[in-house]
Amino acid sequence: MSTVTKIALGVVVLAAIGAGGAAVFGGAFSTTKDDHPPCEELPTRAQADAALTKNRALATDIEALGKGISVGVGTPCPKGQDRALIQVTYKSDSEHEAIGDLLVRRDGFGVPVYLVEK
Repeated sequence: MSTVTKIALGVVVLAAIGAGGAAVFGGAFSTTKDDHPPCEELPTRAQADAALTKNRALATDIEALGKGISVGVGTPCPKGQDRALIQVTYKSDSEHEAIGDLLVRRDGFGVPVYLVEK
């Protein structure tokens, strides 16, 4: 292998390492566990309340997964915006995992669900 080829290969490898490091440390990969849709895409408070009422059995099943879990209607948007979702609060990583496992096996609430660590 010629010296020019070795240098070119070294530059490519260093560039790839640098790009990977920049992506990880620069925020290209989100470290947030859970996000909700933008406020303008969320249902109204009345729609979220109706979804929780209609799916009370699912909320009860979620709350039964752990003592630190609660289910309610959350309003994550700035005041004055009539936007809401189902908010599930939890205390531990194991509760978070159990909630996620249950939600993928069920039909859901029909509105976005937002998991929030207490």
